[in-house]
Amino acid sequence: MKNSTKNQRPILVKVAEQLVKDQQELDLLAVQLSLGRAEAKDKVNEVKAELKQKIHDLKTWFATEYEENSEWAKTTILKLDELDSKLRESAGDLFETSKQDILSAVENAENQIRKNPAAQNLSILFSIYSEKVRLQLEILEQNIKGKRSEISENFKEGLFEARKKIDSIIEPLNKKKEETDLKLEAFKDEIGVVYDHLKKAFKALG
Repeated sequence: MKNSTKNQRPILVKVAEQLVKDQQELDLLAVQLSLGRAEAKDKVNEVKAELKQKIHDLKTWFATEYEENSEWAKTTILKLDELDSKLRESAGDLFETSKQDILSAVENAENQIRKNPAAQNLSILFSIYSEKVRLQLEILEQNIKGKRSEISENFKEGLFEARKKIDSIIEPLNKKKEETDLKLEAFKDEIGVVYDHLKKAFKALG
């Protein structure tokens, strides 16, 4: 297994940057839907295309970080391929079924990655991809069912709290130079808090 804990800083910085991007894009999606400036079914295709690209990038990175001849690696690639296949096969006019198929494949890949204790970097990166797509599909499903999103004060407060937590994650990364200062488990917990705030915000959409 090529991956180790020695090079945690680059992946943590990558994750922190992705959190900022995710928060901004989720905010934009909610605003566009609330103003009627986006067609939910078109956005579903964008969400699938985005996740497909992330899977492609993840597999490329995977090949440089992990020995591909192990059973874990082979099964992980298989689960990622299955997810990619579900994204291609899902039908736009059967959103609920497509959503279930995609999220089931996401969960299968996530569970497979977690089986390897040495793959924490991959696990933490895939977890933010999966959390984002769950939120995206949830808000799009509500919109497709005819529930128009309305930006409430609780929604704004949830986004504010999420961004505040993201900033608190980024700050020590900008200051600390030693790898020993970067605790991966604590970092994962902080990411969980960010998505708790985002979930509360999206539940508050009227």
